[in-house]
Amino acid sequence: MPDDILEYWMGVAREIAHKHDIEQFDTSSAMWSWENFKDDIQSIRNHFGLGSEYVDILGIRLYFETGRTVDTFTNTETSPSRLIPYLFYYSKAKDKGIGNEWVKFNTLRGSWACRYSFDEEDIKALLAAFIENREKLYTAFERLGAKRVDYGDVGFELSFLPMVKVLIIFEEADEEFPASARMLFDRNSIFYLPHEMLGNISWFVASRALKAIR
Repeated sequence: MPDDILEYWMGVAREIAHKHDIEQFDTSSAMWSWENFKDDIQSIRNHFGLGSEYVDILGIRLYFETGRTVDTFTNTETSPSRLIPYLFYYSKAKDKGIGNEWVKFNTLRGSWACRYSFDEEDIKALLAAFIENREKLYTAFERLGAKRVDYGDVGFELSFLPMVKVLIIFEEADEEFPASARMLFDRNSIFYLPHEMLGNISWFVASRALKAIR
């Protein structure tokens, strides 16, 4: 049976490539400029759980009117290109609501075609921080807007975007098993961001959490 949501996101990507006359691109491409995508991004004001003035993604704030982007951890301006791919695809979402079921990345619909995009090394970095100084890590997650939830020895639920939720679960070491960490996704998040974007969330969360610790 074809993965219709995978086909949908591939179609969106093909349209972008055709529009900008490119064969390949990634999230670091110069194509992802405010001027190229501001109309799409401004269209999601007051939609999919967003407000009208700005959007925050893990402490990076983009203002809808101008594209001005600020790292709220340091109160310094930064490039909007870091957020634009996520916000562009979010503007193309199929609104299915929150799924209220946590699943592994490799069980999301269509993820078989994009396994490479989720990097377990990012989760290992979070696990190392959990082992070394968990209280600082907990504070860092609070700075990211996470809430404590009753999973594992400690769990944190993060809204990467209002309709894209992830769960990070930590287990302490015991006599039989070492400490562990894992990241799960709301099963409907695949309707709001394509697989590559969802996979990259592991890197985004790890890098922002470690920066918040410092």
